[in-house]
Amino acid sequence: MKKICWYLTVSTFAALMLVGCSNEQTEETKSETGQYIEAKEAAWNYVKEQNWDDTAEEDWQNAEVTEVVADQSYEVLDEHFEGETALRVTFNDKGTVLTGTPSILIDPETNAVIGYVPTE
Repeated sequence: MKKICWYLTVSTFAALMLVGCSNEQTEETKSETGQYIEAKEAAWNYVKEQNWDDTAEEDWQNAEVTEVVADQSYEVLDEHFEGETALRVTFNDKGTVLTGTPSILIDPETNAVIGYVPTE
């Protein structure tokens, strides 16, 4: 009887460990495989509308996305979003001498452009 309880305990523990590791991989894979593809596309469309795309590589799918708080260091287009969490989309530059492409702030709920990072 003790052996059966021991096997059940070890099996249950092993199964729980596998499930926990499996969920961790799924979260990592989400962010690596384009969880933010709609935010990246919205940001790229805004960059093109503003004619800022001349310094950025057109591989917008590979843009870097980070969560930030929209504060005074950003040009927030709507005061309603100041102090709120936003997605900052940063595009790869072509490596030109010109000032780089501004990073774009995106509302994580609607994927709408809410601001950008002013460049010099």
